[in-house]
Amino acid sequence: MPLSARDLINHFEMYFDGSDMSNASLYLCIDSPVGDSGAQTIIATMRDAGLWSAEAAKTVPAEHKPMYAEQMTLIGYVSGNIAGKEFHASAYDHEKFPYKAERWEEWKAFIAANY
Repeated sequence: MPLSARDLINHFEMYFDGSDMSNASLYLCIDSPVGDSGAQTIIATMRDAGLWSAEAAKTVPAEHKPMYAEQMTLIGYVSGNIAGKEFHASAYDHEKFPYKAERWEEWKAFIAANY
Protein backbone atom coordinates (compact mmCIF):
# COMPACT_ATOMS: atom_id res chain seq x y z
CA MET A 1 0.00 0.00 0.00
CA PRO A 2 1.43 3.41 -0.94
CA LEU A 3 2.38 5.81 1.82
CA SER A 4 0.55 9.11 2.10
CA ALA A 5 2.07 12.51 2.75
CA ARG A 6 0.92 12.26 6.37
CA ASP A 7 2.29 8.71 6.77
CA LEU A 8 5.76 9.88 5.77
CA ILE A 9 5.59 12.88 8.09
CA ASN A 10 4.01 11.17 11.09
CA HIS A 11 5.62 7.72 11.06
CA PHE A 12 9.21 8.47 10.13
CA GLU A 13 12.09 10.59 11.35
CA MET A 14 12.51 13.20 8.61
CA TYR A 15 16.12 14.16 7.93
CA PHE A 16 16.86 17.22 5.83
CA ASP A 17 19.77 19.31 4.61
CA GLY A 18 19.19 22.75 6.06
CA SER A 19 22.28 24.23 4.42
CA ASP A 20 21.75 23.48 0.73
CA MET A 21 18.67 25.21 -0.69
CA SER A 22 18.79 22.98 -3.77
CA ASN A 23 17.63 20.29 -1.31
CA ALA A 24 14.73 22.40 -0.02
CA SER A 25 11.71 20.25 0.90
CA LEU A 26 13.56 16.98 0.20
CA TYR A 27 13.68 14.51 3.08
CA LEU A 28 15.05 11.14 4.03
CA CYS A 29 12.29 9.32 5.91
CA ILE A 30 13.84 6.88 8.36
CA ASP A 31 12.12 4.52 10.78
CA SER A 32 13.46 2.63 13.81
CA PRO A 33 14.87 -0.42 11.99
CA VAL A 34 17.15 1.80 9.87
CA GLY A 35 17.79 4.21 12.72
CA ASP A 36 20.12 7.17 12.91
CA SER A 37 23.14 5.03 12.05
CA GLY A 38 21.58 3.98 8.75
CA ALA A 39 20.46 7.54 8.06
CA GLN A 40 24.00 8.84 8.62
CA THR A 41 25.38 6.18 6.25
CA ILE A 42 22.92 7.21 3.53
CA ILE A 43 23.67 10.89 4.09
CA ALA A 44 27.43 10.24 3.89
CA THR A 45 27.05 8.51 0.51
CA MET A 46 24.82 11.35 -0.70
CA ARG A 47 27.42 13.85 0.51
CA ASP A 48 30.14 11.97 -1.38
CA ALA A 49 27.98 12.22 -4.52
CA GLY A 50 27.51 15.98 -4.07
CA LEU A 51 23.84 15.64 -3.12
CA TRP A 52 24.08 16.75 0.54
CA SER A 53 26.03 19.61 2.11
CA ALA A 54 28.90 19.14 4.57
CA GLU A 55 26.71 20.44 7.40
CA ALA A 56 25.12 18.05 9.88
CA ALA A 57 21.67 16.81 8.91
CA LYS A 58 18.68 18.22 10.74
CA THR A 59 15.47 16.45 11.71
CA VAL A 60 11.91 17.72 11.89
CA PRO A 61 10.92 18.08 15.55
CA ALA A 62 7.78 16.16 16.55
CA GLU A 63 6.00 19.38 17.54
CA HIS A 64 6.44 20.74 13.97
CA LYS A 65 5.01 17.69 12.23
CA PRO A 66 1.33 18.80 12.37
CA MET A 67 2.32 22.04 10.62
CA TYR A 68 4.30 20.09 8.00
CA ALA A 69 1.32 17.82 7.34
CA GLU A 70 -0.96 20.81 6.94
CA GLN A 71 1.24 23.10 4.86
CA MET A 72 3.24 20.83 2.54
CA THR A 73 2.15 19.08 -0.64
CA LEU A 74 3.69 15.69 -1.40
CA ILE A 75 5.33 15.57 -4.84
CA GLY A 76 6.38 11.94 -4.50
CA TYR A 77 8.63 9.47 -2.76
CA VAL A 78 10.99 6.64 -3.59
CA SER A 79 12.10 3.72 -1.46
CA GLY A 80 15.50 2.19 -0.96
CA ASN A 81 17.05 -0.53 1.17
CA ILE A 82 20.08 -0.39 3.41
CA ALA A 83 21.19 -3.62 5.08
CA GLY A 84 17.85 -5.17 4.09
CA LYS A 85 15.83 -2.39 5.76
CA GLU A 86 13.57 -0.03 3.84
CA PHE A 87 13.78 3.76 3.95
CA HIS A 88 12.20 6.47 1.83
CA ALA A 89 13.17 9.77 0.27
CA SER A 90 10.38 12.25 -0.27
CA ALA A 91 9.83 15.53 -2.06
CA TYR A 92 7.32 18.05 -0.84
CA ASP A 93 6.44 21.48 -2.05
CA HIS A 94 6.00 24.42 0.27
CA GLU A 95 5.33 28.06 -0.50
CA LYS A 96 8.43 29.26 1.37
CA PHE A 97 10.66 26.29 0.47
CA PRO A 98 9.79 25.07 -3.03
CA TYR A 99 11.48 21.87 -4.06
CA LYS A 100 13.82 21.83 -7.05
CA ALA A 101 12.60 19.29 -9.62
CA GLU A 102 16.08 18.75 -11.05
CA ARG A 103 17.56 17.95 -7.63
CA TRP A 104 14.67 15.62 -6.83
CA GLU A 105 15.42 13.72 -10.06
CA GLU A 106 19.07 13.45 -8.95
CA TRP A 107 18.02 12.08 -5.56
CA LYS A 108 15.72 9.50 -7.16
CA ALA A 109 18.43 8.37 -9.60
CA PHE A 110 20.99 8.15 -6.79
CA ILE A 111 18.75 6.03 -4.57
CA ALA A 112 17.78 3.76 -7.46
CA ALA A 113 21.45 3.23 -8.36
CA ASN A 114 22.76 2.77 -4.81
CA TYR A 115 19.96 1.41 -2.64
